[in-house]
Amino acid sequence: MLSVVQTDIIVYGNDLADYVRHEFTGRASSAPARTTVGFWAYFVSGGPGIDVTAPTPYAPYADTPREAVECLRMLAVERLVGRRPSPEQLIEAGLGALLLDVEAESLPLLAGLARHEHERAEELFERVLGELDLVGTLPPDDSDVPWEAARWELVRWWLRLIVNGSLAPGAGGDLVTYEGWHALGRPSALRPLVDATDASYDWAAAREGTRERLVAAIVAECERLLAGPWPPPRG
Repeated sequence: MLSVVQTDIIVYGNDLADYVRHEFTGRASSAPARTTVGFWAYFVSGGPGIDVTAPTPYAPYADTPREAVECLRMLAVERLVGRRPSPEQLIEAGLGALLLDVEAESLPLLAGLARHEHERAEELFERVLGELDLVGTLPPDDSDVPWEAARWELVRWWLRLIVNGSLAPGAGGDLVTYEGWHALGRPSALRPLVDATDASYDWAAAREGTRERLVAAIVAECERLLAGPWPPPRG
């Protein structure tokens, strides 16, 4: 069973009963849901059409206090360029930090917000940033390209999320393309990743069973970029 809202397509259950259980109780089957029709699998796995202006669709990845603080900071960096994280993401990042023993007075308040209290997430997130002394670490907007330093930080974060499996390669490649490559004046260093992302959306390749190889090429290009100097040379 799929949930399709405009271009947002996700697996919502293994069958009709699983869908009803998920929709009305919030609990899905313990069996992993997956698509069995190639056409829909193509889109669910990160095909064209994701909303690149929506919050970064990453899975929680923090295993250490340092990574948990990094996640909070990167959500703040994302916000600088006009990409506002959802209340759910702010709360989830706060909960992850709390469970990893990050110390901030407002962190339990952010992590414990109920659904009807989501309007407080932004305010409490701001307080957490201040208590962790993260505000002063955010990149300034002091170049000819709007928020250039922030965008390079976001690109590097997205590359890392792709490599560690927290962000689907196609979705991550789209974010780098539209929020990084285009906005940064199309630096040539990012062009191979942009091309690899475009190639992975070849429906004919998906039918031939070669899309896995094309998706792997995105990950390999991310690894190559991360291994080099940062930001990468423009030439």
